[in-house]
Amino acid sequence: MKKTRKINKEEREILMNMQLRSKFSLLVLFYIFGLILPLLTCMVITGNFKYIYFLIILGFLLFVIMYLIPKLEKNNYLSDDIKCFTSEVVSSNVSDIYYYTCEVNGLDSVFIDYKYPVNTKLKKGTEVIVVMVQGKEKFKDYIILDKETKKVLSDYRTRFDLIDC
Repeated sequence: MKKTRKINKEEREILMNMQLRSKFSLLVLFYIFGLILPLLTCMVITGNFKYIYFLIILGFLLFVIMYLIPKLEKNNYLSDDIKCFTSEVVSSNVSDIYYYTCEVNGLDSVFIDYKYPVNTKLKKGTEVIVVMVQGKEKFKDYIILDKETKKVLSDYRTRFDLIDC
């Protein structure tokens, strides 16, 4: 069983300076606007703006989901309860056009049954720091840092993301 430790100031600064992205991809954004655009077009053609408040509420909701929620997640990084552990990469494979997936060992030295998207290909056996922002049970929200260079390796982009927040 590996020991967990609290993150130090340097790792906290890395997390605070990390570029956050929304969990939604650009394809989901196009789908949402594909639903809103016909409603807006019909209102402009008919001149009946009775449901404009519906579009305003949808626009505000989209703003909250795409911009405010990732910004509010940074407040979790200020907590003193964030723990991390040192692990090693079990496997790293090409997953999509511009990102890779890797599997890392968990606290009990058995690999975590989740493939983390990372922005560089990692060699098998590379030591990484796994930061548990949300706790032990939410392994989907782990952030992976390189142990030597102290760079963030985690990447939430998908193949449809063209815009970085």
